[in-house]
Formats: sequence, C-alpha cells, structure tokens
Amino acid sequence: MSASAVDVAIVGGGSVGVSFLYQLIDAMPCSQGRAIALFEPGSDIGPGTAYQADANSNLLNIPVNRMSAIAQQPDSFLDWLRQRDAGFLARMGITEIDPGSFVSRPVFGLYMQDLHDRALALACTRGIEVRHYRQRVVKVQPRAHGGAVVQADDGMQIEAARVVLCNGNLPSVTFSELADSPRYFNSPYPVADMTRTVGETDDVCIVGTSLSAIDAIVALHAAGHRGVIHCVSRNGRLPAVRSPHNKGVRLPRLPEVEPDGRVTLDGLVGSLRRALHEAGGVEDPQDILGSGASAADALEEEIARSQAGPRLWQSVAAATNERIEHIWHALDEGERLRFHRDWRTLWMARRATFPMRNALTLQTLLRAGRLRVHGGFQSVTCACETTGFEVKAGTETVRAPWLINATSFSLDVGGTSDTLVRDLCDAGHARAHPLGGFDLDFDTGCLIDVHGMRVDAVSVLGSLAAGTYFWTTSMEINARLALGQARQVAEQVTARSEHEGSY
Repeated sequence: MSASAVDVAIVGGGSVGVSFLYQLIDAMPCSQGRAIALFEPGSDIGPGTAYQADANSNLLNIPVNRMSAIAQQPDSFLDWLRQRDAGFLARMGITEIDPGSFVSRPVFGLYMQDLHDRALALACTRGIEVRHYRQRVVKVQPRAHGGAVVQADDGMQIEAARVVLCNGNLPSVTFSELADSPRYFNSPYPVADMTRTVGETDDVCIVGTSLSAIDAIVALHAAGHRGVIHCVSRNGRLPAVRSPHNKGVRLPRLPEVEPDGRVTLDGLVGSLRRALHEAGGVEDPQDILGSGASAADALEEEIARSQAGPRLWQSVAAATNERIEHIWHALDEGERLRFHRDWRTLWMARRATFPMRNALTLQTLLRAGRLRVHGGFQSVTCACETTGFEVKAGTETVRAPWLINATSFSLDVGGTSDTLVRDLCDAGHARAHPLGGFDLDFDTGCLIDVHGMRVDAVSVLGSLAAGTYFWTTSMEINARLALGQARQVAEQVTARSEHEGSY
C-alpha cells in the first residue's frame, strides 16, 4: 500500500467518527500493513461540537447508562465515570454516579477523547496504522473501478477503498440574513461564548423552545444573567420532563405487520399502547400528549407528574430506540411523510425529554417572570444595531438586543454551503433524502447517487443519515449504526487482504 492510499478514510473526528473508528479497529483482525485515515481539522478528537469543552450547565438529555459509544458495551460510559477520581468528579459538578443520572456534555466529550486514545492503543496491538490529518475535506470522488479519492482543503489527496462520512451537523440556515449581525448567535453553542458576550441585565430572545433552547436558558442563568429571556416558537411548547423514577421496559418485537403486509403509523401506535398496558401503565392522554395549558402551567404539571413517580409512557417511548431505524424503514414513503406532517413536532416535544434539574431552573425563572414563552412565531427582523431585534409572535412583538437561534441544525444537503456536501450533490454522487440528509442504502449506509445507484465506496453516519434512519441524534443509535458499518467494512478489508495475499 502506498503512502497516499488507505483502507478506510473517516471524515470527521467527533463522537460518531470515533465510535466508528473504535468499533472498526475492534472488528479488524491483526493485520500488518492496514491503514486508516482520520480527517479532523481540530486538535481534540472525540468531542466534536456536541460534546466540546463548555459550561457544565450543558447537561446530557440521556442518562449515563444509555450513552455508550460502543454498541456492545452499553455500560462503557458508566464504567468510565466510575473509574474517575473524586477530584475530577467534583470539578465536573458530579455529586453521585447513578445509572439514571445526567452529567454535563463536556464530561462525555472527555470520555470520547479517552475512547480515541483507546482506539489508537488497540490499533497498535493489531498492526493497524491510524493517521490523523488536520485538514478539512472538500471533495470525495468515487472511482469507477472502486474506492474513492479524498481531497483536503490544502490540495492533498488520499485514495481510500472506503470513505465514511461522519462530518457532523450542518449549521442552521433559518436566519441567514442575520448572519452578519454582531448580536446574533446562529447556535447557542458553545454556551460559554454566548454567556460571556451577552450583557448581564440585557434581555435575550431565543427562537426555539426545544432542548437547545433549554441549554441556552440554563447557561444564562448559571452565568448570573438577570435580564428577561424570551423563548419563541410556533407552538410555544416546552419538551416533556423526564421522570427520575423511570425504569427500562422491553417492547414486543416491532414493527407489527398489517394483514395487507404494510406497516402503518396506526398499527405502531396500537403496539405501543399495548406495550404500555402490559408494563402496568395507564393511558392518560393529557400525560402522554401534554396539556394545552400555558408553558408555565404545563411545566408545573410536568414537574409534578415526574416527581410523583415513574411515567411508563416515557419508558415505552425510550424503548423504541432498540429498533427505531428498522421501524422507520418498515414504514412506506407515504406513512413517513404523514409522520413528518402530522406527528413529528409532537413527537419531538414529548419524546425528547429533559432532566429534572433543568426543569426546576426553568420553573424558578418562569415564576419570577424572568423567562417568558411565546407561541405563534411569525418572523424576525433586525431593527438596528442598538435596539436589536423584533420578533413577531401571534399578536405580540418581542424586542431584545440579542437573538439566539435554537431551531437546531440543518438537514438540507441540497441547500447548504458546506463545500464537501455541496460537491457530492453537484457532482451527482449523492442526492437529498426527501425527509432530510443524504439518500442512503438502508443495509449499508452508502450514498445513493442522482441515478438511484448505490455508491459502494462512500457511506454516511450521524445527522446526515436522518432521512434513512430517523433518530440519528441519539448516541445509542449512532453507535449501533456505526457498529454495523464497522463490521461490513472490516469484512471487506479482510477479504481484500486475503485476495491480495493469494497472488
């Protein structure tokens, strides 16, 4: 193998990229001469944007026993935490280690950095070379005879038998016209930068009421902010609060097939209802779907319900993670479109729960009048540099000198300015999935090109696989998908090695 050729090139060294790297090396037998290239422009490999060094107020929204980056070792992160010394835990704000507890995102980032180190050590014992290139990839060119050429932003090129794209989230383009405003944040992260910039007594408007918005609110409060925080969205709903008393449940095998051979949303709802009853839960629509009360009153109800005991519907919903990509794939295109049209907003508000600690912070701010949640979002305009922004919400106009976009990242591969993603689409090597991200072959994760053909040399993991696998914001699911691709790739590398050795 030449110095400019590798078996596998991984584009992106965040959490998904490192999860794939570790599981790939673990799946590969000892083999001198095998090489993996990891393209990551940053010096810290593992945390990515999601788990970067930031304020400890940024809590994971998933308990530690569901956050392993190694699919076959579900307690990997929990065990790692238990091996840390008391000083480390104190610095990171961790008072106890419980399987159902929530720790800060930067802690998980440190775990991912350690997992990268473990991957390198494992590679060394197996005779596998891992090369880190601190360049940004701008082009991936599949070749007719197999493999692909990876080109970095400095012009360097490397040929790889397989390229795995783990290049993270695309930035939001919701308010692109505001990009040049010095008082506009296109994302709350890193929240430490945001809280250092916003004036202590300044009012702030956050567009969005989901998990990213909650991170921004809690970070501002933790930093001593004393102004009014306005949260604005179309529905004006905060996410559900996860009960600290929840326990895991097992679901019957899903999806269930209708007599005509189809899998439908109605059938899935019926299966989940039966699972709730079998687990001993009570079907309470107001608890499951949320009340129609104001955000403040609804949060009071959420906290009271979650403090009172387990909310079994939350456990049943969380258990869908075990097969969520297969459930999604079993639905036909019409049913998936129907879900996005009629159910996705509600699903995201109820399924994507947040921890009690953050809920109590929001409760305090709402009661004090320092947090106000508005529904009926219509538009944002930049009034001027001194008075800031005007946000139309229903019959109200919210004015604030600072605007934070918490509407989440973009999945629009066709409309992004990202050089690599745009080039893949423009060259016809990839096409957009109608429900977001790249269109992919379900069994392999490989790109589907503009002609509908599978591109065997290039596969995708992470948020840009959302249209095909749905819940790709979950580490648990991304680790499972990464394991599947790692095993396929390791098998291909081994077969090619044996073929080369036969000559």
